[in-house]
Amino acid sequence: GVDKKEPCLPVTIRAMEMALSQRASTGEDALKFYGSEPSTLILVAAVESVVRQGASLEMTLNDATGRMKARFFVTEAAAYLDRIVPGRYVSAFGSVRAAPVVHFAMNGVRIVESADEVSYHMIEVAHAAVRLRKDQNKAEVPKRAFEEAAERFLTPEKLQPAVPSTAAAEPAKPASVAPAAKPAAGPPGRGEPRAALSGLMQGS
Repeated sequence: GVDKKEPCLPVTIRAMEMALSQRASTGEDALKFYGSEPSTLILVAAVESVVRQGASLEMTLNDATGRMKARFFVTEAAAYLDRIVPGRYVSAFGSVRAAPVVHFAMNGVRIVESADEVSYHMIEVAHAAVRLRKDQNKAEVPKRAFEEAAERFLTPEKLQPAVPSTAAAEPAKPASVAPAAKPAAGPPGRGEPRAALSGLMQGS
């Protein structure tokens, strides 16, 4: 079929990693998400680290599906940039680059002020994946499976800087969006929330 052009697409870090892997395996030039070639990607994630280097901000982002470096070139003085600190959530738009290392090249970034925005973004990611997979495969993903995944998948109660907390280990809350202050060395987001996401994110 004809590849579909998406002006902008809400994504997760895991989705970007899978798209890069698919491009490397097929040898294609275009970076595709479920057969679509979005011109702009939208990402909402927690800042794990940030370093100001001249006219750029170098960050490490984590959205519970994966971890990725990010870069934003500062073109003008903006007070809000000083608020981009570890533990805060940001919403950014841009594109993913494979060189010199895999990173998210931000064209714009802002602070996320509401926990609802994190949840809405993840639901939009799932909805976009359902829609594009339907267009690509001509097959409807069961509505119940989508609703269950969206409900289980990153629905924060409140948004706050990541700090050590005994509540983080509470087994009754399997899907906290706030990353630990000292993230584990392994891939983040292991467990049921990531499993719910991967069911929607996987696809050719």
